[in-house]
Amino acid sequence: MDIQKQFASFKLLFDWTPVAVYKPVAVYQTYRDKGTVLLGYEVRVEYKYHNPRQVFFTHDEEKLCLISRKKALKNAIGFYEQMSKKIQEKQK
Repeated sequence: MDIQKQFASFKLLFDWTPVAVYKPVAVYQTYRDKGTVLLGYEVRVEYKYHNPRQVFFTHDEEKLCLISRKKALKNAIGFYEQMSKKIQEKQK
């Protein structure tokens, strides 16, 4: 393999171009003592040269009360919209 091909394949390691993003999905866990509990929201992003990535937005209403469920959902939607905008810009 010549130097140009090696450099081109090396550059792909740093190319995180998103090609698809999926709307936030609520993630629940069922416990014996608490029942079904909302853990947070997950946004799946697919990249051109890398494996898909799940970004998780959690809340902590039961502990420190810093991030409410509403704020976690708002953060997930904001991330989704930001990634959608990036995808649309790349397609132009």
